[in-house]
Amino acid sequence: MRGIVIFVLCIAAVGAAMGGVAAGVKNKKVNIFKTQAGAWLFTIVMVTAAIDIGYAKSPLAGTQEPRPDVPNAPASADSYVWDDANVLSGQTERVLNERNGRLWDRYSVTIGVVTCNYGRADLGDYALRCAEDMGLGGYDMIVVLDISGDNYWLLLGDSLTSDCSGYASEYMEYWFVRGDYDNAVLDLTEALERWYGDHY
Repeated sequence: MRGIVIFVLCIAAVGAAMGGVAAGVKNKKVNIFKTQAGAWLFTIVMVTAAIDIGYAKSPLAGTQEPRPDVPNAPASADSYVWDDANVLSGQTERVLNERNGRLWDRYSVTIGVVTCNYGRADLGDYALRCAEDMGLGGYDMIVVLDISGDNYWLLLGDSLTSDCSGYASEYMEYWFVRGDYDNAVLDLTEALERWYGDHY
């Protein structure tokens, strides 16, 4: 858009300048800056410069628009599944992304899934930081699987009025202790998708 505006103004400026030059050639005693064409030329040049300076100083200058197909996501985000521990299959990640697509279309919510090798006692704090980094909101959830720490955490958004925190042990524990992390997150998120359907 910026380029089009400047292009149009430049053409207008050139037209005005050509008119002024023609007038100056026709009447050699006329100062081009004292003619109406000269005044228009000067005005157009000043407006073009002001627009260009305004765009350059804009806080959004040079920033990329967020992807419209990823809800609440920063421009670089492709998914709310962060398999940092590299324990999930590509098929599982696709199913989780499709599930999040449905959840967003139906309820405007997202379930973040993170695998990591955190190995510390404050996994809940780590889950909160991941949720903030993902840009999750009050009606969203995040589940973090700490592989090296042999632990997991399900964090619910502050705006959720019904508690389903027990779902983590109910639907994920069996698979998690066996090292089947694919089925662990698939069973849990499937149950949470049903939970959203029942409550929202």
